[in-house]
Amino acid sequence: MTKQHLIIIGGGMAGSKLASELLTKAPDQYRITVIGEEARIGYNRIMLSSLLAGEIKEQDMNLINVDELSEQGVQFICDDPAIRVSYDHKQVVLRSGTSLNFDKVVFATGSRSRTLDIQGNDALNVIGFRDWQDVDAMAALPERSKVTVIGAGLLGLEAAVGLTKRGHTATVVHRSGHILNRQLDQKAASLLQNKLESMGIAFRLGVNPTKLIKSEQNLVHSVVLDDKSTLETQCVVMAAGITPETQLAKSSGLIVNRAIQVNERLQTSVEGVYAIGECSEFANTTFGVVAPIWDQIDVLCEQLIVSSQYALAHNETPKFRINPIPVKLKVSGINLFSVGDLSSFTDSNSITFVDASQHHYRRLVVNDDKLVGAILFGNVADGGWYFQLIQNQTNVSALLDRLIFGEAYCTPIEHEKELLEKRHKAS
Repeated sequence: MTKQHLIIIGGGMAGSKLASELLTKAPDQYRITVIGEEARIGYNRIMLSSLLAGEIKEQDMNLINVDELSEQGVQFICDDPAIRVSYDHKQVVLRSGTSLNFDKVVFATGSRSRTLDIQGNDALNVIGFRDWQDVDAMAALPERSKVTVIGAGLLGLEAAVGLTKRGHTATVVHRSGHILNRQLDQKAASLLQNKLESMGIAFRLGVNPTKLIKSEQNLVHSVVLDDKSTLETQCVVMAAGITPETQLAKSSGLIVNRAIQVNERLQTSVEGVYAIGECSEFANTTFGVVAPIWDQIDVLCEQLIVSSQYALAHNETPKFRINPIPVKLKVSGINLFSVGDLSSFTDSNSITFVDASQHHYRRLVVNDDKLVGAILFGNVADGGWYFQLIQNQTNVSALLDRLIFGEAYCTPIEHEKELLEKRHKAS
């Protein structure tokens, strides 16, 4: 049987993982080509902060075994991005001028660091924190450099920690009044900020950068904030969010909103063309963490390898769904877990626990007798259990008096012990 040619545009985590999974599950169905924009392909982007901090080696960055997959027939094209796609001719054209014919194509073009639209943002020492090249740029900074990190989200904080561990001085600028404002309440954010400040990181909160002042060599030396203060700097790291990479998809005629629109089977507006990862949009939602992207890969693999036309016609192939996503900060020595919609957190529906001596904090949110959100700082051992309760929509009404203390206090055995102790004391 002649193999169909599947082209995956994008050699990041989503694209390379899809190639690996598809080859494992259906080794005889597709001839796979992965087209990468970067010189390196198939690495674990999640580990960039650990690489920056010097906690792992370059060889620890591999997400897939590129050499092994190459031996099995997967073609990897590096540093030669796709610049044109024709669905009429079923052809992808690369920057080098190479043309490749395909039977099916998957967009996995990922995203780019969002650059603030301010004066001086085109300077040579303004970088993002999205790929290995960004880490190389930070690793090349002169010793004890002053670095300004714009954005106190997960990436911004991880960049600041990595830079600090390399001996640099990092100042984080954030427009919100507290860090990780999308994942944490003020109390948890304050505890986290105190911990990061003890590591040497400085914070300027509730302010925005308005201008980057450059030298004649096109290098930023100062950051001007909207409170009229100025930060001296030798490098600016933009960590103010990401923008899905959709330029190729748009030019090829796919329907694009914030990202490439897909249905529950990851199909785009063109038959035989799919999209996954940070470049995709489903149900008005885009994706910036790994968990839902791995779910997308599972669904798409089944979609691509299904042989039964009956299953396709009768809607029996797996469907992608959006599930709650827990958030963890990848910083050694800091334990943080957050899941749920922060907008639903109110004093009336929250259960909180604080152990100031141990720097432990917990906040649980219950709506209609179901756990819908959790923030844990310090002791995060019960994070997985809370997440399971949320996913399963478990009725927790009988556990409300001890839910905050974790799974060990909510098992039937522990509950019986409590009742016996109470009865013993009463007698």
